[in-house]
Amino acid sequence: MSTKHIIHDSEVAAKQLPGRSHKMILRPDNVGTENMCFGVADFPANAHAPEHIHENEEEIIYILSGEGEIYFDGKPEPVKPGSCVFIPGNVVHSINNTSDEVMKLAYVFSPPVVQGSYETKE
Repeated sequence: MSTKHIIHDSEVAAKQLPGRSHKMILRPDNVGTENMCFGVADFPANAHAPEHIHENEEEIIYILSGEGEIYFDGKPEPVKPGSCVFIPGNVVHSINNTSDEVMKLAYVFSPPVVQGSYETKE
């Protein structure tokens, strides 16, 4: 079990996934989380992340900057800074940045996921 409790954003390398850049900051392999993980993602202007599903994980997303839409089973719902989103397990979803600026969000998964390990529904 890790004894480290604080990780700075700059200590974590971003991983490029379709339509976004992710930094999973707190995770089982660096601080020993067992039931969750936390990170941030940047969606470039007008970027789109394809539909995907987390079969066993719940996700919470908090929009920090930018505007866009989160699709649930193909139906868009608008999001802007301050929007907090709950995505249950086994729900097809995608994110679309509809603005000309980077859309930045923070996310939590429970239980933790491995970045990019979820199933894409293209």
